[in-house]
This record gives sequence, C-alpha cells and structure tokens, in this order.
Amino acid sequence: MEDIEISSIEFDSRKVIPGSLYVAVKGARFDGHDFIGDVERAGAVAVITEHRVATHLPQLVLDNTRDIIGKLAVRFYGNFAQMAKIGVTGTNGKTTTTFLIHSILTQAGKKPGLIGTVYYLGASRSKATRTTPEILDILKLLKEYQSQGIDSLVMEVSSHALKLGRVEGIDFDAAVFTNLSQDHLDFHVTMDDYMRSKLRIFSLLKLNGCAIYNNDEDIRDAVTSMSLPCVLSFGQTEGSDIRGRLIEQSIDGLRIEISYKAKSYEVKSPLIGRFNFHNILGAFAAGVALDVSADRIVEGIEKLRFVPGRMERIVDNVFVDYAHTPAAIENILKSAREYARGKLIVVFGCGGDRDRDKRAKMGALATRFADLAVITTDNPRHETPSDIINDILQGVAGDNYKMIEDRTAAIEYAMAMKQGDDMVIVAGKGHEEYQIFDDESIDFSDAEVIKRCFENSC
Repeated sequence: MEDIEISSIEFDSRKVIPGSLYVAVKGARFDGHDFIGDVERAGAVAVITEHRVATHLPQLVLDNTRDIIGKLAVRFYGNFAQMAKIGVTGTNGKTTTTFLIHSILTQAGKKPGLIGTVYYLGASRSKATRTTPEILDILKLLKEYQSQGIDSLVMEVSSHALKLGRVEGIDFDAAVFTNLSQDHLDFHVTMDDYMRSKLRIFSLLKLNGCAIYNNDEDIRDAVTSMSLPCVLSFGQTEGSDIRGRLIEQSIDGLRIEISYKAKSYEVKSPLIGRFNFHNILGAFAAGVALDVSADRIVEGIEKLRFVPGRMERIVDNVFVDYAHTPAAIENILKSAREYARGKLIVVFGCGGDRDRDKRAKMGALATRFADLAVITTDNPRHETPSDIINDILQGVAGDNYKMIEDRTAAIEYAMAMKQGDDMVIVAGKGHEEYQIFDDESIDFSDAEVIKRCFENSC
C-alpha cells in the first residue's frame, strides 16, 4: 500500500477536510462509526475504527480508538515540551485559580495562554466550547498559540477530561488540586471514582513537575500517599508549605498574609469572598513551583481585578456567580452574608441531565443561608424545568423561597424585592450567555437581564 499524506486528524466528522485521518469514537450520545459515509464524501483519506465498517478507505481497527487519539495527536502536532504547562483541577475554584496564575505569569514577563470554562485565550480570545477540550483540539490550540509567541499555558482540567483521557499526552510542569466536594455524580457515580479521576492529573506531570494541593482539605491524605517527587501544599493548616492567614475581607476584596520559607508577604486582592483565599494560595504555590519571584507573584495576584462570572459585580450590590454545587452555593452565601448590610437574596436553579442528588442539598443550603431564595431554571436540557425545581424543593425547610420557573422573571422578581442595602446573587450560570433546552441553546445572559432590570427599575 502506498504511503498516505495526512493533512489533519479529526474525530468530529464535521471538521473533516480533504486529506484528513478520521478517528471514529463512541460518545455518550453519538457514535462516530455512523458518520463514515460523511467523512468519505468530505475527503478523508483513512479511518481508524473499533470494528470493521463498510468503506473504500484504508481502515485500522483497534480495541479502543479514544486511547490512540492522544498518541496520534502528539506524533502529528508535537508535545510542545518547550512550553510550560500548568493544569488546575478541583470541584470549585478552577477558573479563578487559572486566571490568577495567568496574571502571575504575565507579571513575570511571560506570554501565557489560557484554556478554560470562560474562554480560550492566546493572542486573541475565542469562545470556550467545553472546560477541557479533547486532546486534538488542545494541541491544535497549542500549535496556534506557539505561532503567536505564547510561551506557557495554564488550563482547567475537568474530571471528565481526566477520566476520558482528553489530556493524555500533555506533560504538566505543575498541577494544582483546589478541593473536592460533590459534583458530577451523574458521570462518576461515586465520590471515590470522582476523586481518583481528579488525582490522575498528578500522573501527567513531567519527571520534575510539581504537585500542588490544598492542605486544608481531606484530599491531602490521598495526595501525600502518592510518593510524588515534588509536592507543595497550601492552606492555613500548620505545616503547609505556603501558609496563609486571612487578615481582612470586605465587599472590596481580601487582605491576606502569605508565609513561605520563613518570609511573609501581604497580598491585597480585589477578589471578593472568603473562598478566594484558597484560590489565591494555590496560585501563589503555582508561582513558586514555576520559579517566579515572590514579588512578581504578589503583583500578579493583585493585578487581577475580577474573573468573569465569579462573584462579578454587575450593578450596585448585585452579583453573578457560577456556583452550581452544594459546596459552592454554601461558600458564596456564607461569604455574602458577611458583607450584606441588608437582606441576602439568591436566585438559582439546577442543571438538567446532571447529578440529581445535589438538588435538594442546594435547596436546603440556599434557604438556610439566604433571607430569600428564588428557585428557577438553569439549563434544563432534556428534563422538565418543573421536575428539577420539585427536586430542589425536597430539601427546602421554611417558607423563605419563591418558585419562578422562567429565569428572566425570577431575576426581575429578585431585583424588585431588593431594597436599600440588600444584596442579590444570581447563581449557577456566571459567565454563560445561553440556556439549554433539549438540544437547543438559546441566547441568555444573567448579567444582561440584571442591567436591563436595573435601568428600567424592576
């Protein structure tokens, strides 16, 4: 057989171009083997499958095509060994921690890229399709970033990506594990599987790469038992390598004392919320692991004014936040309670086709820590919004809640109820600019509804 020239490697049939090698992958909803005819017509020159299919193209049959994608991608695009790569995983705090590390690297004179939930950032910004893309898409981005002069990358690494092998082939210089609490049990089923998937990030470190973890969390025992060559812990617990003390917090930000190797540094961050204390410590530890000077680390932390959709102030005393887990709702409301001079109002819902067990827990926490909880719709996907809301109501005690299925109306109601120094937090969607109903994504922005309501005095 003659050699075949490959122009690209694709697992998405819609992206196949003349000269592509197509890898058929079985997904949760679609099977790539069903699109062989489409890729033939689009100009694919060969296919890799998990069972023999009818095609005139050269065909390689493997037991698991997903396992080969990373190896093929690295062979085709390279491993970008010269580019420093930092991965951040954890239930909460991934986005803020990556933004902080990006800011630290910028202050250190680097030209960092960023891949995460909010957007993908190189010399220009592009919309994020998922928190952690497939390995093929990651390496395509790195190739593009490299041509733009990007010399380092910080990225969010989801548990899905780790379990499904989306980051196999990435060799991290540093990896941060922020925390672990209930989420994604629709996918992982058990917390043990969820934790083991997260811990896998440390197996992707370079030989001299550094594992960074939150010493105030139960994950510390699992991490320290892994016998990793380079480990840095952060927290307020005695014995943490990077130890922090929260000096002051207010609606204007945090003041933290950070100690490392017998030296102390005061950091004044504009980020709001006690929960950002650990995000800042984790980012500081990443800076240390990357040999950034302490002064540049502090400057980087202080330069970051806000993170899109993370306790982001939209108008006076009205915020949006991405909190969509029990721990995140509890953290955000506990912090807000310390700042609120009036009543605390929260608007939230739960996503469809996701972990049902967390819904009642979020309902219980929202009505416990807020004066008023407005329960509404949040990406119902293939479930009926009223059914999701009923699940949430199973955890509610008392009568300090209002059920309004339409999210726009729910936000408008919260804004109308707000008086004087009251604080409103619209939680769950944060930076997102869409709502998902069935398979349709419609334009929707919490922030835009808030602004419009504020201007029109809802």
